[in-house]
Amino acid sequence: MAATPLWVLLFEDDEGQGILTKEALEQEGFLIDIYQTGRAGLDRLLQKDYHAYLIDMKLPDIQGVEILRRIMTMKPDAMCIIVTGHGDEVAAVEAMKLGAYDYIVKSPYMGHLAALPLVIREGLERRHLKDEREQLQTELWEHARLLEERNAELRRANEELKRVDQMKSDLVSMVSHELRTPLATIKEFTAILSDRIAGPLTQDQREYLSIITGNVDRLSRIIDDLLDMAKIEAGRVLLSRGFVEPLAMVDQVVQSMQPLAEGKQLTLDVKVPAGLPGVFADSDKIAQVLTNLIGNAVKFTEGPGTITIRAVEQPNELEFHVEDTGVGIAPEDLPKLFEKFQQFRRMNKSTGAKGTGLGLAICKRLIELHGGRIWATSTVAQGSIFSFTLPKYQVEEVFREYIKTCIEQAKRKQTRCSIIVAALSNFQELKALYGLEETSRLFKQLEMALRETVRRGAGDIVVRWQRGEMVIILAEVDRGGAQTIAERMKHVVAEKPFHIGAQSVDVSLVTATATYPDEARSEDELLRATERQLHEQDKPKMRVMVIDDEPKIRQFLKDALELREYDVLTAASGPDALEQLRSHPVDLILLDLMMPVMDGYEVYHLLKEDPLTKDVPVIIVTAKGERKDRQLGMEQATYNYISKPFQLEDLLAKVREVLLQRQGVRR
Repeated sequence: MAATPLWVLLFEDDEGQGILTKEALEQEGFLIDIYQTGRAGLDRLLQKDYHAYLIDMKLPDIQGVEILRRIMTMKPDAMCIIVTGHGDEVAAVEAMKLGAYDYIVKSPYMGHLAALPLVIREGLERRHLKDEREQLQTELWEHARLLEERNAELRRANEELKRVDQMKSDLVSMVSHELRTPLATIKEFTAILSDRIAGPLTQDQREYLSIITGNVDRLSRIIDDLLDMAKIEAGRVLLSRGFVEPLAMVDQVVQSMQPLAEGKQLTLDVKVPAGLPGVFADSDKIAQVLTNLIGNAVKFTEGPGTITIRAVEQPNELEFHVEDTGVGIAPEDLPKLFEKFQQFRRMNKSTGAKGTGLGLAICKRLIELHGGRIWATSTVAQGSIFSFTLPKYQVEEVFREYIKTCIEQAKRKQTRCSIIVAALSNFQELKALYGLEETSRLFKQLEMALRETVRRGAGDIVVRWQRGEMVIILAEVDRGGAQTIAERMKHVVAEKPFHIGAQSVDVSLVTATATYPDEARSEDELLRATERQLHEQDKPKMRVMVIDDEPKIRQFLKDALELREYDVLTAASGPDALEQLRSHPVDLILLDLMMPVMDGYEVYHLLKEDPLTKDVPVIIVTAKGERKDRQLGMEQATYNYISKPFQLEDLLAKVREVLLQRQGVRR
């Protein structure tokens, strides 16, 4: 397809100039109309649109500035270029203020004609980009408006759904509570009759009462399920978390379900390893889930047979499985299995009993409240496996709950609760020199030493590896007692040898204490009180300067180093770096070679000549692949080199290595 011709309207009273301009533009593919008076050109403008307008400043009838003003009035988006002679630049600048795109000064040798096509094309391209940008901006605003309208509709719909859902939950709760009173009365009087308090019973009467009792129990379970679901959906279920040992919890549930299983000649086989790590969960709620799953397995499995309860450890969670050999579940029913009020054709052959369709939905909500997942797999006529996960506990979560428990106990008994936070004064230095893994092994040694020192049944030690601190929670210990224990801990640690690999390291412990209710009223206040004390004792971090003219590389290295507890300064150039180093001493410098103004070679030599920085190690970080830099006078003793692109771990290893050399310590 041929390109759209580009039309130019030229206002030029000099016939020779007009012809030369026309030839220059036509050679570049433009089409041009020439008018020697302003009035004639403006009349033509009323009949035809042009892509660009070339206006000579001096015409016989109308000045070029006035022509420009009229064109801009008629066509505000017109691209006008002023063509002027020497000495008219002031007027040309005035024309620019009125909206001209550019101006060109005529050359006696016609050199300006070569520039005209380039200027016109550049202006047209810019106008095209401007139009596209404005179009995109308009579309964006329209999309934003529609999105806001849609969001408003969704908010209104969500509010209405919440209102209806709350009404439903309130209704279920009210009806369930109202049913409990007559149900309790029926149950009590049925028990009186069954116990023959009201007189002897015939065989038929005993059978009838047994049916009544069974249905009363079933109705009671239905009400319990309705109330549980109403509480869950209203957000009124609060988890009472604590440390739960999986084997003990499963054994307890299995013992309670044993009579039900034995009644159907079913064996409950527990396969939970004794060494499985604990979870931080609400034991009653998890027991409720297991009871429901095992109960369903018993209900839908014909004896004799076996129901297996397993637990296995995964990297970030524990998996629990309840496996039966029952009637199974149809494939089309599996996706809806954990929805509310779902009842399927999986019915007990002997009784045909069905539940409310809420049990599995409740299980799903309870597991999700713990941050876990629940699912099922099944084969018709072969059996089903119901599985759920519980996340391994987070240390931060655990010790906060322990502190809360300690405070609640102190409130009830009107006593005290104290915490001690212990930290290494040289933690940042050790982590920078040896890395997190080696430092973590050191903390294991330290934890054992502190456990031996505290030796309190009511106390507990929790290690927070990320921050290098340990929290000791002491129930019924006042402020003076906590401070005494903290001093004893520091003394024991100071006297005990610690090692990282074969290297003996000095460990200096700093401690802080806080006591409820003397210094704080909540777990957050207790922790803040100790953090303030520790902050006063903190040693400065090891400081690294990054010198690189690329902003993205500076930010990347800064983020990576700060994440590993280094204090980081950045400089975009050599002069900037040298200025900062006069007032901010550093332990290490990362230097890029290829920089403007002052390259890395010059910066390196200036650093080595300055008494303040001559002993600071430098790591050369550069895209140059060849090791020619030593030829420029960089000494082997202070020379370290890493090439771009580099692996972050390689750079961090080099940083640790150089800092280790600076400290005079070798692994």
